Formats: sequence, structure tokens, C-alpha cells
Amino acid sequence: MLEHFYSRKELIEKKLNEFLDTKNEPEEVYSLIKEFIKRGGKRLRPLLVLSTCSLVGGKVSDAIDAAIAVELFHNFTLIHDDIEDNSLMRRGKPCLHVQYGLPLSLNAGDGLFMLVWKAALNIKKHNLEAQKILLDSFTAVLEGQAIELAWYQKNKWDLTISDYMKMVGGKTASLLGGCCKVGALLGGANSQEQNNLFNYGYYLGLGFQIQDDILNLIGQEEKYKKEIGGDIKEGKRTLMVLHCLEHCSKSDKIKLKKILSSSPEKEDIAWAIELIKSTGSIDFAKKHSLSLVEKAKSYLKNFKANEDKEDLIQLANFVLTREE
Repeated sequence: MLEHFYSRKELIEKKLNEFLDTKNEPEEVYSLIKEFIKRGGKRLRPLLVLSTCSLVGGKVSDAIDAAIAVELFHNFTLIHDDIEDNSLMRRGKPCLHVQYGLPLSLNAGDGLFMLVWKAALNIKKHNLEAQKILLDSFTAVLEGQAIELAWYQKNKWDLTISDYMKMVGGKTASLLGGCCKVGALLGGANSQEQNNLFNYGYYLGLGFQIQDDILNLIGQEEKYKKEIGGDIKEGKRTLMVLHCLEHCSKSDKIKLKKILSSSPEKEDIAWAIELIKSTGSIDFAKKHSLSLVEKAKSYLKNFKANEDKEDLIQLANFVLTREE
């Protein structure tokens, strides 16, 4: 499954390493960046850039620099998100701020953001238009993150599913949509095709994030490679938490909010997960994710059949069953 989609991952890794090897000093910046990137990852976002480029008949070589820019940006956000969320693990290892301290990890994240635009400047075709798509997507990620951080700062709980979808639409979905749109642009797609592929990526991203939230509660840590229950510890207002708060008893609601607003012990996290399960909130999230993924696939119907289209369909299906 997805063998053809991931066949381009080696190209991504090669180009990433070549790009990072152009700068080595000072080590206090670039050694941290290289160590973080070499931890690996799914490389989903750059692979989407290459797949959508190829889908519309383009050459992946025309999209590789945009793909690298996207992956560097994604890793920049991971470093800063881990700091903002007080996370402990990333890709099976201690987060950079845990391993190297806050100042150096913040600076490494900033360094990655500089490298993003260095890569983006290498885009040859439709340079300004491609950079505009990337800028719009990156801005949406920033805004989505700000919305979520404000919820914590204000201890805000009167949130709806619509509020959650708006936040995730910025923080996660817009970047996947932008990956697909920039890939389509660089492959020679017309504006309608670009918009259809943006929508595919956007709804795929929504489904992807909900599945990620689910795995954070019921996944296996050795596969998920992040702390199980970390979202409870961080007080995240996930789709499941919001659904649970609507459907649990008043006393359980008070206790769950208290846990999510504190630094809970393991037994409190376990209690919260069991409550979320008991209210059917995980099943609700799974169904919601399924509907979003089906909507994503609907935007592919007018593209001619080829390996890349089949990859994108299979990828959407895989989002619902992934374990990491």
C-alpha cells in the first residue's frame, strides 16, 4: 500500500541532506537542525507536493524545492509547538528543548524558518505565485496555533465543534492544502485544478488531525512515537474533549476541566481517557474523520486515472487506519 507514493521519499531525504549540508556553522544552530531532521518522519507534506505535481503531468524536479521548503517549515513548527505545549517526546526521542534547553532549541527553530525561505527562493517556475501559496499556508498555520494558545491562556471552554474545525483548518489543514496547490501549480495545472487539489489536501488535513488526536489517546506509544495522553496533559480542546464535555455528567465535566487545566498525574489522565471513551466521543471523532476524508476524495473525481491519483485515494483511506 502506497508503495508508489513513498517511492519518492528517498528523493526528499537526499535533497534535504544536500540542502542542510550547505551550512554547518555555528554548530549550536545547524547541528541541532540536522539532528532533528534526521530523526525522520513521514515526509507526508513534501510527498504531497511531488504527487500533485506529477498527477497533473508535471515533472517532480520542478516541485522539489517547494517540497523541501514545506518540510523545513513543518519541522520548524514542530520544534516551536513542542516548546509551547511543554511536550516531552518527538519521533521517539526527547524534544529538542528537553535535550538541549529552551534557548538553543528556540534558536534552532528560528534557523529552520530562515532555511525555509532559502529553499523557497530556489523555486524556478512560477516563483512568486508559488511563494504566495506557501506564505498563505504558513500564515494560516501561525493563526491556527494562535487561536489554540489563546484558548489555554484564557481558560476558554465555551467552544463548539465549529471552533475546533476552524482552529485545525488553520493549524493543520491549510498546510496540506497548500502543499497540494503548490504542487499542482508547479505541475502546470489550471486554477480550477489547483483549487480542487487544495480542497483535497484541506479536508485530508482535517481528517488527519482528528485521527492524530484519536491516536494520542488510544494509540501504542512505540508506534505513535509521542506521549500517549499528552493531549490531556497539555489541556488540548480536541474534537473528542468538546464532544465529551457536552455528553458527560455535570460532576464529570467539572473534574475533566480541572484535569485539563492542571498538571495531571497518570491516574488522572487515564481517568479522562476512560471518560472520553465512555461518552462515545472517540467513535464520534472516527465518524467525523471518515466524512471529511470522503469529502477530500470527492475533489479528485475529475482528474484522469493514473498512479498518482490512486496514491491520493489510498492515502486518504490510510489516514483513517494509520497508527503513527
